[in-house]
Amino acid sequence: MSRTVKFRHLIPAAIALLVIVYGVATSAVNTRENLKDARLAAHSGDVLVAIQDLLSAMQDLKTELRGFLLTGSESYLSSYESNLKRVDEQFAILSGLTKNNAFHQEILAKAKGIVADEREILSGMIEVRREEGLESSLAAFDSGRARMDEFRLLIGEMRVEELKRLGNLRGKLENTLRETNFTVSWTGIVAIAAGASGTILLYFFLVGKNREERLESEKSRAQEADQAKSDFLAMMSHEIRTPMNAILGFGEMLHDSVKSPQEKHFVDAILSSGNALLTLINDILDLSKIEAGKLDFHTENVEMVRFAENLETLFSYRASQKGLDYVIRVDPSVPEVLSFDALRLRQVLVNLIGNGIKFSREGAVRVTIQADPVDDEDRVKLHIAVEDTGVGISEDQMEAIFRPFYQVDSLNGRHFQGTGLGLSISRRLMDAMNGKIFVQSKLGVGSVFKVEIPTHLGHRSGNDRPEGEGTAHQPIEFTRLARAKIVIADDIPINRDLIKSYIGGGHHQIYEAENGEDVLNLTKTFFPDLVLMDIRITGLAGQEVLEKLRSDEATAKIPLIAVTAFPLSNREEALRNLFDSYVSKPVSRASLFAELAKFLPVETSAETSNPSPDSSTVPERRDWSELFQTLETLKNEVWPGLVKLVPAQATLKFSVNLYELSVHHRCPDLGNYATLLMKSAEMMDFQESGRLLAAFPDILTKIAQPDA
Repeated sequence: MSRTVKFRHLIPAAIALLVIVYGVATSAVNTRENLKDARLAAHSGDVLVAIQDLLSAMQDLKTELRGFLLTGSESYLSSYESNLKRVDEQFAILSGLTKNNAFHQEILAKAKGIVADEREILSGMIEVRREEGLESSLAAFDSGRARMDEFRLLIGEMRVEELKRLGNLRGKLENTLRETNFTVSWTGIVAIAAGASGTILLYFFLVGKNREERLESEKSRAQEADQAKSDFLAMMSHEIRTPMNAILGFGEMLHDSVKSPQEKHFVDAILSSGNALLTLINDILDLSKIEAGKLDFHTENVEMVRFAENLETLFSYRASQKGLDYVIRVDPSVPEVLSFDALRLRQVLVNLIGNGIKFSREGAVRVTIQADPVDDEDRVKLHIAVEDTGVGISEDQMEAIFRPFYQVDSLNGRHFQGTGLGLSISRRLMDAMNGKIFVQSKLGVGSVFKVEIPTHLGHRSGNDRPEGEGTAHQPIEFTRLARAKIVIADDIPINRDLIKSYIGGGHHQIYEAENGEDVLNLTKTFFPDLVLMDIRITGLAGQEVLEKLRSDEATAKIPLIAVTAFPLSNREEALRNLFDSYVSKPVSRASLFAELAKFLPVETSAETSNPSPDSSTVPERRDWSELFQTLETLKNEVWPGLVKLVPAQATLKFSVNLYELSVHHRCPDLGNYATLLMKSAEMMDFQESGRLLAAFPDILTKIAQPDA
């Protein structure tokens, strides 16, 4: 049957529509008339009630007077006076209700005259009763019955007139309602017929729409639940990061100082557990930032070959350890340079490739990068597929694996390590970048995760540094900072001790404060060059201390650096607006040095500066046998302990040592590797540091075979 809608198919619908419109219009007009008549009928009812109330008031008035006349008791006169007022009130109400009715107004005028005369006579009766007694007053009372009958007759005429009017309104209302009912009935029949036809024609569309709305409702409820969970996780993460600051910092220092194997073993356990916990916290914070919409994205020009090489270097050692064939292929369709957020896309791919290697016991993990043709606006859609030969995913778990804290094997026991956050974070990152991530899998065969992300055509310039290339970093030595007086404020002593140990060496003059009042006293006494203060310090809060220092001309220009464990970027923005700068917990040597260097002069000398290895001056062939022997020694003696625990300070020392070797032997591959490792160690990114340390043997292979 043809599904093409032609003009003749619309004629019945048009006729039905006209009938419905006519019915609706007629019903609307009749309804307005009905409402008008109903209001008039209600008004007539109010008039009848007022007439009855007036008669009752007059009757009660006569009754109270009769009681006084019979008994002579003055207590009846109190009710008598109340009823006089009541009669006046009822006349006023009835006059207001019938102000537009000349007939009623004429009768009311006559009735008011009768009542006025009656009131004078009744007042006289009261005086007669008081002066002459019961018999004289009763005679006068009986003479007033004729006036009361005349009053009832007048009010009765009003009642008859109003009842007649009410009857006419009810009859009209009944006829109008009958007409409306007839019109609505026929319109309803036509509407039902049209609706039935429309239901048949639109059945499939409506079914799909209902399913979509149901899914949207379920999604909305799930998002609300996720948001509540994220708020809780963000708060708990803040509370955990503060003690982690001391655990990791002092743990690494203790690791370098203890000598006995048992003590080393204990410290190794502390560092290993601490690093695992911090990795989990960082994943939770990423998830919280994404759900709160506070994660920043920054596009940059990315050289795609180097981007792929970086990913290949990160995982090649882990893949070789498991005997997996690990390959990354960049299709010729991919432009040399694209513009996108390389950090976030790398985070997604690191999760996908890491999962592929983790869940594959044998076979291969292959990554393919392709691109659609460039459009007229230089837009390029990038397609990345990560294929593995792992355990696979059943069809009923395809969507569940993207839920936070969910793992395929979580219901049947834990066979693989991990928090279950990687895929959830990856999907949310892709959503935030207007990309897509989806999976195809077969249980026991393997999986293919596909990523689609919109990018723009990039370009190289003299100032661009392709992704994956590092810049030379000088070793972090706080003695390079000009001598300074520094106030360290924190109500937890071990946090102060950690920052002191970082700065240390006696080069700077350190003052410690454990509450807000101490900060003010020390600052106004010694006028330090800067203040490092935890914003949740006891006593005066950080913002109060800031306001008091800023209000005093003597201390207004002293830089105040906030130390915080707040994780979300909206809080970061508030800190930037209030304080001169801030550093987040756990505090790393690199982040602390970077913030201090903004306010204290940095001394640079030939002894402390590290020139970048210039690959353009390196001969095509070079004997690096001496360098290789030195690196082999480091691999055998130092590297095993690092790759097992990934301690930040020890890893930083290792990377600085490698960098110095790269400068001395003019080895650019080693220099680039050392720079990347140095960056990750300074930022306390243990996951990245661990991957780079695992790739160290590959660097040795390149140096041992310079012609390969």
